[in-house]
Amino acid sequence: GEWLWKEPVRRVQLEAEYNEVRNAYADPKFDGSFLTFQGMALTLGRGAFNLREHQANAIWRGLVTRKSLNAHEVGTGKTFTMGGIAVESRRYGIAKKPMLVAHNANSKSVAHEIQQMYPSAKVLYVDNLSKENVKTRMMQIANDDWDVVVIPHSVIDRIGFKEETLMGMAQEELLDLSIAAEEAAGEDGVSITDAMWEDEEELKKLRSPTAKQLVKQRLKILSTIQKLAMQASKDGAVSFEDLGVDMLLADEAHEFKKPPIATKMRMKGLQTSTSDRSIAMMFLTRYVRANNNGANVHLFTGTPITNTMTEVFHMMRYMMQEEMKESALADWDGWFGSFAREVTD
Repeated sequence: GEWLWKEPVRRVQLEAEYNEVRNAYADPKFDGSFLTFQGMALTLGRGAFNLREHQANAIWRGLVTRKSLNAHEVGTGKTFTMGGIAVESRRYGIAKKPMLVAHNANSKSVAHEIQQMYPSAKVLYVDNLSKENVKTRMMQIANDDWDVVVIPHSVIDRIGFKEETLMGMAQEELLDLSIAAEEAAGEDGVSITDAMWEDEEELKKLRSPTAKQLVKQRLKILSTIQKLAMQASKDGAVSFEDLGVDMLLADEAHEFKKPPIATKMRMKGLQTSTSDRSIAMMFLTRYVRANNNGANVHLFTGTPITNTMTEVFHMMRYMMQEEMKESALADWDGWFGSFAREVTD
């Protein structure tokens, strides 16, 4: 540090670069008190219905920024905030068909409460996508003009994409994992055979734990792509691209904390395992952002961090990966180097 700041010209250059890249944002304040919420219920239960100040402000923030992480603790009324962002986004022309992914246990009540909030709104609740009803339900989503479509978490890995769409979205992720795996293997003095890239049994022979974990993540992505593409390739199937969904709201977003992460870092507590559901969420958010100028993803959770810092990184990636790329923070190593440091107790 002393050397870094010792030379005056270098110090000025570094200060200018830091302020341009890292210190260029002011903390905005949003006042949604002027919103009229036309069509919202005047009463609820036995009393008048009014949103709390923080709910109106959060809705206005969602409309202005078109992306948000709402880390509101339990009991603060996230459901009405979600409903407000969805329906008001329709009113202001920000979205045509919002989809809300809710926790399995309360997804039905989320849909019910949004309907209570806006009695005349067209709210569709899809409780499952079984083999018997998946085609009918997907066509129902695609063919009508819904103010919000509510689905449980368990359904998202049954929503298919066209394979070319998935491969296009995953190309950068797969390449990053491949490069990191090759580098990790080289550092451990071993090499990855062609068979190891394709077969988990062959992969067990690889004598590099870090490279092995990175290849496993790559295989997991390819496996998930195969499953999601299969859903869309069935006769008469409706893919996500054809649903018309252009906004995604995810409740209990901390449940999706295991998308792939390309890093050679070896650190206790670093979460590098993946899950099908988190990969599916990665594809959903990436597709929505790609078709809406990097916007229209809103996350909600009372516990944005449950165990590790990777959860913060993944939350940011889900909703603002484009800005992270502009600031050279899209990869874990760069992000960690900017905001954290490893310590040993």
